[in-house]
Amino acid sequence: MADAFVGFVDAGVLRSLRKDYFRPQGTVIADWFRGLEQNELRGERFLRLYWYDGRYDPSHPRYPSQRRFFDAIGQTPGIQMRFGHLVERADAPLQQKGVDTLLVLDLVRLSGRAVCSTAILIVNDRDFAEAIRAAQDFGVRILIATANRRAVAREIRELADGVIDISEEKLREMLPNRQQSPSPS
Repeated sequence: MADAFVGFVDAGVLRSLRKDYFRPQGTVIADWFRGLEQNELRGERFLRLYWYDGRYDPSHPRYPSQRRFFDAIGQTPGIQMRFGHLVERADAPLQQKGVDTLLVLDLVRLSGRAVCSTAILIVNDRDFAEAIRAAQDFGVRILIATANRRAVAREIRELADGVIDISEEKLREMLPNRQQSPSPS
């Protein structure tokens, strides 16, 4: 097994941690993961970060703006984009579809191929429990990263091999206020 770690970020979960954010800052988020090499994951190298997000259909009026944002995130070294889609309904808020499935497939696939020894997930849903168990069966250590432990399903916290706290200060850098001038990524 490689002495490497991989990050898996459900962007919807990350955004839910701050309601007044502008746009996630890909460079700051990737740098936070890289910084774990010096601290929590000494002896392991950062391989890459998988960013999971819902994307508008190209015919949607918001698609061009979203595309520019995704292009900036995708050009950040160390980040690989993975897309589900967004569904709009009059009776419900905008919802991501297919994002969790992509994350689960990648986690199990990479674990089974012994690509990494540790997987760091920014997720909160108990639906990830079986994927976490499968990855652990392959010998992968699972860490959950969060700024709010209570927002993570109890089963996920209990299954994980550890929890990494994202400080409030770091979260503000990752998700700056709308009043701040964000960088392009």
